Amino acid sequence: MRFKTQKLLIFLFLTRLLILILPWLTITLLFPEIHALNFFEFTQTSWDRWDALHYLYLATHWYQNTGDEANFIVFFPLYPLLLKAVIYFFSSPVFSAIATSTVFFMLGAYFFYKLVAIDYPEKVARMATVALAIFPTSFFFNAPYTESLFLFTFSASLYSARKGKWLLAGIFTGLGCITRPFGILVLPAVIIEWFLGKNHKWRYILLIVLPSVVAVLAYLYLNKIVYNDPFTFQKTLEVHWQKHLMSPLAGIIDAWRIAFSGGLNNYTVIVGWAEAVSITLSWILIPFAFLKLRKSWAVFYFLSIVLFSSTSFILSTPRYLLSIPPFFVLIAIAEKNYLFRITWRFLSIALLFCLAILFTRGQWAF
Repeated sequence: MRFKTQKLLIFLFLTRLLILILPWLTITLLFPEIHALNFFEFTQTSWDRWDALHYLYLATHWYQNTGDEANFIVFFPLYPLLLKAVIYFFSSPVFSAIATSTVFFMLGAYFFYKLVAIDYPEKVARMATVALAIFPTSFFFNAPYTESLFLFTFSASLYSARKGKWLLAGIFTGLGCITRPFGILVLPAVIIEWFLGKNHKWRYILLIVLPSVVAVLAYLYLNKIVYNDPFTFQKTLEVHWQKHLMSPLAGIIDAWRIAFSGGLNNYTVIVGWAEAVSITLSWILIPFAFLKLRKSWAVFYFLSIVLFSSTSFILSTPRYLLSIPPFFVLIAIAEKNYLFRITWRFLSIALLFCLAILFTRGQWAF
């Protein structure tokens, strides 16, 4: 088992390295007159895209209450806070962020593997971790985004819960709450683990819940001291980012409307077909989650799908799936079929490097 774990970790590290190297090689060879940069220059200038710019800004300047930067309050504080500490020792914000994301991906993937291996054969745990590493949007585990950190907090929290270490489970859950909105959904999953456990004493509930309560209150207090309103983030989401709660059916219908709006261009494929297929498949898999997964994971899966699809418009579904690790256990279970496993892995790897190239060229890739 130890030897297999070591090989898996080596594989995970190599995937992160290749995701950095192959886009550079491809773009350098195809567009030498535009991107005549060495590897370090390319990495420095090509991975700070989209929301990464916001996290890097927060890591270097923290939250502001004026200008467009005031809208960055919707980005949770743990990841930029950690980046701030890393940048203090390593001057380059982008390289600091890539290194931080890579380290947390390795840690998160390791605990995810150990977590899955508790209930499933080692082969399923390995395939689930591989599916996570080669998923088409897994290049975000390299980027200055929160996906890697959340994978770590999720996996460490539920792994600690399975081992009966309720204080650790509560702390990691609380950290997840200030990493991504999905973090609060880990709390019901940990409580379910407490209920299913052999030693579910009521005093452990406080250890589980209190860190999340503190984390949420700390985020609201951050809103209060910067903007003088603890719920500024909610108002900013609605006014600046045009995000508000609504029926998930409306968002799904809108995604399919874009898909069939005509032609096969970048907009209809990425914003239409990819979103529509991903979110529809996610809903279809809900009953399979309750049939095939541990109850705590199934509940987390269900709540996560409801949360990110119940908004005014559905965007970045293939990326959000990275924040629902049980999804990859379902893939691993499906990969018991050899034909599906070969087909899916080929398509997944091909799409992964295509999307990584799009991302590093500055094009929208979820």
